[in-house]
Amino acid sequence: MDIILATHNKGKVAEFERIFRNYDVTFFKLGDVGITSEPVENGSSFSQNAQIKLDYYLNIMQINKSLNNLGNNLILSEDSGIEIDALNGEPGVISARYGGGDLSSFGRNKLVLKKLSGLPSTKRKARFVCCIKVANIEMDLQYEFSGYCEGIIRNHVSGSKGFGYDPIFQPLRYDVSMANLRGEDKDKISHRGDACSKLKEELLSRYER
Repeated sequence: MDIILATHNKGKVAEFERIFRNYDVTFFKLGDVGITSEPVENGSSFSQNAQIKLDYYLNIMQINKSLNNLGNNLILSEDSGIEIDALNGEPGVISARYGGGDLSSFGRNKLVLKKLSGLPSTKRKARFVCCIKVANIEMDLQYEFSGYCEGIIRNHVSGSKGFGYDPIFQPLRYDVSMANLRGEDKDKISHRGDACSKLKEELLSRYER
């Protein structure tokens, strides 16, 4: 089965490829079908933003006839982020743009730590959220899968693995940040791994090697 990943995020692409490595799945990146642009993600939920991406990229591929050789394959869009209770759910759907579009991931992490400065661990609850949308090219079948990972925000940056807010997020029942976990271990507990497990059960179990 071939799946077009509707994202330019290299970290997400690497995780999807790792999560599905034991399945007979070939991923196409947006660059493989000649797409370099991105939609405006102005939805009020992860589900809405995932739908915006799905519709946007599929429309471009249909206009540019990029699908001629891809057959009855799937397109997968995803939106994810982190919700922090003490910040009333922020950054939420603007996780990738929190603090301004010019701020780096490290800068966003430092901004969060500054806002939570002085709070005890009991007041630093947070969760990663992932929403995946999957459709076939004709859009006559469509699925949605959500995943979650509960934890807390640490009081310092730690670890060099992963991406985004991984260096400041500590999953429940762990004493290290997500960025300290091996990829395979992260996938077992992460929001993206959770959503992908549901996707596999619904769509891909028969393709397992």
